[in-house]
Amino acid sequence: MSANRTKLIALECLLLGLFLGVLGGIGISKIMVKEVSVNNSEFIPGRVMNITIDQSQQEELFTQLRKFAEKWRYVIDIYPTDLSGIYGVDMWRSDIHVGGVYSYQAKSGELQLAFTDTESTRPTPAQFFEEEIQDLRNFIGEIPNSTFTFWTPPPNPNPN
Repeated sequence: MSANRTKLIALECLLLGLFLGVLGGIGISKIMVKEVSVNNSEFIPGRVMNITIDQSQQEELFTQLRKFAEKWRYVIDIYPTDLSGIYGVDMWRSDIHVGGVYSYQAKSGELQLAFTDTESTRPTPAQFFEEEIQDLRNFIGEIPNSTFTFWTPPPNPNPN
């Protein structure tokens, strides 16, 4: 009889733990969704760059982006979108997110990337953006006839 009672108590504890875990998970996810939606409106690009290449060099561009990501320890994802000839590019790590779009028309392709802080409450010092952008420029310089420009967008006048 004590073995059955022990099993019943263990089952009750397991069910209680599962129930509390689900409730805790739901509560945490609601907090995280609210936090992300509030903070996303405050994110502005730290730097924006435009890279133009000959369309025949698309694979070389993707290779150079992967080399850059590996050197600076970014996680990278290059993926085709639902639109013909347009790829999404995302690189991220704990302090910086780099996101952009690569599209090609006729013989040229253009990649526009925005470097942003991953978390607006901990801004990344400008020199880190500058150093990485210069290094990315060096990687892109390996592609024949490529052009590279970058600029700093103005701050968002309406952060809310």
